[in-house]
Amino acid sequence: MSSNDVIESYVSEVMRRLPRKERNEIGLELRDLLNQMLAERTQDAATDDVVLNMLREFGTPAEVAARYRPPGVVIIPAEQTRTFALLSLGGMALQWASTLPRVFDGQPLVAWWFTWGLGAFWWPGFLAMMSLMSLFAHQLGMFKPTWKPRIVDPERVNRNSMAFGLAGFAIGVALMICLPWITPLMPEPMPRIFAFDPTFLRERAPPVILLWLGSFVTMFVAMLKGRWSKLTRNLSTAFSLGFGALLVWWMTAGAIFLSPPTDEGAKGALGLVVAIIVVDLAYRLYRRRPRMHAPKIKASGT
Repeated sequence: MSSNDVIESYVSEVMRRLPRKERNEIGLELRDLLNQMLAERTQDAATDDVVLNMLREFGTPAEVAARYRPPGVVIIPAEQTRTFALLSLGGMALQWASTLPRVFDGQPLVAWWFTWGLGAFWWPGFLAMMSLMSLFAHQLGMFKPTWKPRIVDPERVNRNSMAFGLAGFAIGVALMICLPWITPLMPEPMPRIFAFDPTFLRERAPPVILLWLGSFVTMFVAMLKGRWSKLTRNLSTAFSLGFGALLVWWMTAGAIFLSPPTDEGAKGALGLVVAIIVVDLAYRLYRRRPRMHAPKIKASGT
């Protein structure tokens, strides 16, 4: 096979991967370019090895065709790829972590894999479909992002929003504390479904009151000052870590509710809360703005 035949075969492979209307023009241009490159490489008759090495360096036909094709529709932009991957893997890991205990309780591993195991892959598919729907919405002009300049101050807080959040926080905590006394007053079968384990109430529940109180006071101080200080930020992080550790202890140290289905559901919900706490702490570290310090001036020796 002559060098011209090799180049013709290569160009044909590239053209086959291009839109029909553009094949002839691109094919002629590519053939002339390759012949010119080959002429620059050798003064005499080109050997098969020289031609093949040149074409391999130039790229496979699929790679070359991709250079001529216009960029396709990007469903997930490059700057969002890492976030998409973390959300996908995190959601799958959460479903596996919340369902794998059934295997240790006697459910066959094969049965788990063909139900909850493979079923976890619905989450990346759901995220991909949401990204696709968002792309179509943007193309239709439904959502046009705008940018407005603003002062970036991660330590400043919105007092109105924080006050509303603290009010909801206080109401929720009050209901949780009163729940063991409210449950017996509910109509049947609610008392049996939501009956707490006495050991849990006596030994593992009390520490949460201190954590709730500490978090409330920390956020209240930040609201009064209108911004987070280094002390309140560190205290908030410490209380979040304390909450995470306490919830893990609750999940692993014994029953929370006397009813097994209720206990299993509560522990699954607590696992989700722990995941949210971990994500929130990671986000705080990521968003922490680096501080610029003036370079230290070394004193010159005399």
